[in-house]
Amino acid sequence: MKTLSLNGIWRLQGKPQYKSGDFEIFIDDATVPGCALLELSKKGIIPQDIYMGENILETEQYEDWEWVYSRSFVAPEERTAVYLVFRGVDCFAEYFLNGEKIGDSDNSFIPFEFEIGDKLRDGENEISVRIKSPVIEAHNKDITIDAITHCWGHPSINATVRRPAHSYGWDIMPRAVTSGIWRDVLIEVRDDITFSQFFFDCTNVKNPTFIYELKSKWEDFRDVEIELCGRCKDSEFSVRRRAALKADRFSFEISDPKLWWPYGYGEPNLYDVEMRIYSSGKLIHEKKTRIGLRNVRLERTDELGCFRIVVNGNEIMCKGTNWVPMDAFHCRDRERYPAALELLKDVGCNIVRYWGGNVYEDHEFFDFCDENGIMVWQDFSMACMNYPETEEFCRVIYKEAESVVREYRHHPSIVLWAGDNEVDEMFMSSNGRMPSTNILTRKVLPHVISLNDIGRPYLESSPYYADKTVGRWHCRPEAHLWGPRDYFKSPYYKDSTAHFVSEVGYHGCPSLESLKKFITPEKLWPYHDNSEWILHSSDQLGDDGRIKLLEKQVREFFGVVPTDPEAFILASQICQAEAVKYFIERMRTHRPDKSGIIWWNLIDGWPQISDAVVDYHYDKKLAYDFIKASQIPFIIAGDSDNGQEIRIVACNDTLVERRGSYKVIDVESGRTLSEGNFTSSLNSCTQIASLPIEKYNHGMLAMVWKLDDGTVGYNHYLLGDPCYTLEEYSNWLGKYKEISK
Repeated sequence: MKTLSLNGIWRLQGKPQYKSGDFEIFIDDATVPGCALLELSKKGIIPQDIYMGENILETEQYEDWEWVYSRSFVAPEERTAVYLVFRGVDCFAEYFLNGEKIGDSDNSFIPFEFEIGDKLRDGENEISVRIKSPVIEAHNKDITIDAITHCWGHPSINATVRRPAHSYGWDIMPRAVTSGIWRDVLIEVRDDITFSQFFFDCTNVKNPTFIYELKSKWEDFRDVEIELCGRCKDSEFSVRRRAALKADRFSFEISDPKLWWPYGYGEPNLYDVEMRIYSSGKLIHEKKTRIGLRNVRLERTDELGCFRIVVNGNEIMCKGTNWVPMDAFHCRDRERYPAALELLKDVGCNIVRYWGGNVYEDHEFFDFCDENGIMVWQDFSMACMNYPETEEFCRVIYKEAESVVREYRHHPSIVLWAGDNEVDEMFMSSNGRMPSTNILTRKVLPHVISLNDIGRPYLESSPYYADKTVGRWHCRPEAHLWGPRDYFKSPYYKDSTAHFVSEVGYHGCPSLESLKKFITPEKLWPYHDNSEWILHSSDQLGDDGRIKLLEKQVREFFGVVPTDPEAFILASQICQAEAVKYFIERMRTHRPDKSGIIWWNLIDGWPQISDAVVDYHYDKKLAYDFIKASQIPFIIAGDSDNGQEIRIVACNDTLVERRGSYKVIDVESGRTLSEGNFTSSLNSCTQIASLPIEKYNHGMLAMVWKLDDGTVGYNHYLLGDPCYTLEEYSNWLGKYKEISK
């Protein structure tokens, strides 16, 4: 197959869609992949620093504009099996080749392609894409809205538009109703016989099954054979089979299969596979892919009891983060991948949850997770809305889900498909319907998965409500713990009965240097009644609730709220760091009653004051280092949830027994409070010591251990309840850092 990239410089023209007449804006050097709003920013038509202050509000005046991208290209010599492929266009678009309309699209999330061989002319050809206003097209959309359709924070009609939900404004993202060609544009000259789809069913790791469908003309389909060759370290396989017709399956053997494991539990082994198609002995087509051999199950109960991910027969203690949009302008996602993904690995995550208000990430994201043993919990792109359940919209979701599942199903890192984010909760809060009546997540999506994937579990919604748990949130085995944002060891958090927590977070203010990058000097301080702080802590609705929560969390912990910006920032970051550390270690020290936590969240998608532990500009908050220390596969941690003792617990999230020695040190005095040897069983937690809580009720403990393999580790535990002073906490933290050098 030959591929010609049409990325690069395009012409861009724009005007209000409701006006007839000539275009009003002309840009000769627009970039694809790109976004019309960013082009306006680059040209200074709207502010160039689009995230500074309240500049993002300037984008709203262009929501009812239409845009035309165009460019010329030299046609390939071939005229058969030539396809024009758009990997992502946002959102309602018409496509023209040499002035002739060749198609339409109406979904930002999935690729669209058009066969153009018979429409090409020799030499120069002209392609143009008319991208229509999302708000006007939603208004004019010929679609029936049912009575249940409802959106969180914006008009219900937006639920019918297949674009990222956050683009209309969210509590973690700004309103930026974008238009553009946001992913690659390609011309593909395809071989006479190609794979129209393929799938490796690896539920039997020693005898996988290859399922395929070929595309070719009947006259080209003669004496066709398929060859598969794969290698992982010293494990190899090679098989060649005749293809009698265009679609079939066959099994093959892998001796000594190398399994794919999540981080901490083994190596994330991947097989490099070459797939070849021969016709009458001649090589016609070849394609490379990678597969991972592993089994995965979701074991769960409807009520309190169990929610756990099992890989290769072993329960995995899940420790990871929610993955929110990389940027409000998704054409910039790819440039942010390298740094963000390295953070994901460095902080020690073995799972990442793709949040349903986002776009579907590109293959670079999944490739990285494959290579590093990071499990992916993949929501479909629906969040916090009651979506239409008309026949027409069900067909839209079916088509989208089929495209997504077929696109990404070969990635072993994907261990769970999930229907949506918090739609079950929306059902109950907005119209009192039982979530089990949701046709999209109870019928459409599971049907797509059952037809297109094998051996990968499905969760209807996150959090999922069975009928018997409606109105009884404390009875769910999987939960999002947001609640009052009071002290992080309050009963709301400490006494949660959830077996698995898939969202929980705590606010932390970015550093002063980061704040200066998006808050104007005159608005930098104080934060009270400050329009820029409000905008960068919620969305364009003007709600200052998140600033009040941030202030509340500082007051809960320290009793007072510092009036100096540096002290306020430090205090908020300490609160966040101790909170998320507690959430993680609480789950780890309570196995087998707990099985995982996916905290909110790793990195911001725009500059803001939020729960993220790394800000948009990649500056790490204090919580980052605390989380990194809490997520390593083996730690010793403290716990005093029963109010009577301080339990010292060895948390071993590996498949190897751990032995070694430990010390528990009072940080303030440097005195050793407990020491000894321990044995920690594989994939479990073991109490190795206890201290009377009344004797050690305020301060900080340091846990130091040395494993028999020579590995030395450190952790700390904060004793007692608030209030602490900023001075005493800073003193303890400084002394702990000296101990752990």
